Amino acid sequence: MRNIFAEVLKDNLSGSGQILFRVQQSLLQFGRTEENPGPTALLKQLEKLEQHFPHFALLFHFLNELKTFVVKNPSAKGRQLEEFVRQYRNRWENAQQKASENLLENISLSEKNILLHSNSSAIHNLFQVMAERKIFPTLWQTVSSPANEGLIQAEFLKNLGLDVHVFHEDAVSKFITNIDLAIFGADLLWDDAFLNKIGTLPLALLSRHFHKPVYVLAESRKKIDTSAISKERLRQFLDEQPKPAEGITENPVPGLHVHNYYFEAVPLSLVDRNFVEK
Repeated sequence: MRNIFAEVLKDNLSGSGQILFRVQQSLLQFGRTEENPGPTALLKQLEKLEQHFPHFALLFHFLNELKTFVVKNPSAKGRQLEEFVRQYRNRWENAQQKASENLLENISLSEKNILLHSNSSAIHNLFQVMAERKIFPTLWQTVSSPANEGLIQAEFLKNLGLDVHVFHEDAVSKFITNIDLAIFGADLLWDDAFLNKIGTLPLALLSRHFHKPVYVLAESRKKIDTSAISKERLRQFLDEQPKPAEGITENPVPGLHVHNYYFEAVPLSLVDRNFVEK
């Protein structure tokens, strides 16, 4: 069986929502065939996806449901996998929209200066809703090193007609006094913390020091019940393997210890409110 997700596994820049979308698109494309991948081969590919993106709760939620479907329907062909994806999407298609509306009903963002970090589909959705409502705040988007995916988000937001300023997160002290609040996405939520792109914790700490509110925007699918999963799976969620040194320096000096990480946990005690669709 060919690797359905070969291209997805090469993506180190997209957030959890975009990765889930790409996985589902790969399954929809596969669904145009009548091929029966066989449960064993497909489950192996799904396990590889989860191992490659262990911190993405959205993907974890989808893959868990898909694995259950494959086990119950071992003879499922591409068309049936396609239908599974469509039904799953129908159930969750409005979650981001509702989360965005929930935030906007409770927090006034008109004419605000808003700090953003990384590249999040939830953030994309929020500002799409705001642009439709003719609400155009000023955005302060970090580059989000070492992968610099913040530049992708900045371009997306600029194309919505928003006023976007880009800077390296290390320079946030230059701008924090002019910023009104911060909004972060989340790859994972649990009882007392959330997981997000590296650099979120110092931004949240600085925001707290300067009395700037911090809000987290996500979906309930990203909330994990730590009592309902194994200790090993929880460890996989929270323990990140270092990324290649080339992500920080193109030509690592032999013998130099280079540490390249993408994610970190941020205590919810630093967050004023967390918004989901409910």
